[in-house]
Amino acid sequence: MSQAFQALKSIAVDSQSQAGGVKRSTEAAVRAKMTFSRLLSRAVLINRAGSRSAFTSSKTDTASPNWLQVGLAFGTAAFIWGLLFKQHSTDVHEYEVKKGLQ
Repeated sequence: MSQAFQALKSIAVDSQSQAGGVKRSTEAAVRAKMTFSRLLSRAVLINRAGSRSAFTSSKTDTASPNWLQVGLAFGTAAFIWGLLFKQHSTDVHEYEVKKGLQ
């Protein structure tokens, strides 16, 4: 981070010391921006490499699946689909009664 602060300091010094030195101060600004982007990209890479997800703490064994979890997943999906169809048929029946079709 000291490189970034040095670049910012050089921008301030360049802008104060030169009255017409617009070109030099913009070059320093570009250098500071590049330095910040390098620091941020390194920080992101280090942060991602140093952390792991709590959900993938161990590799799953695909040879022997957990049949309880599989059954619960499929059972829950079937239950939700059943509720969806029941609600749909109820809604269609209410619509037909309201419109006088039945």
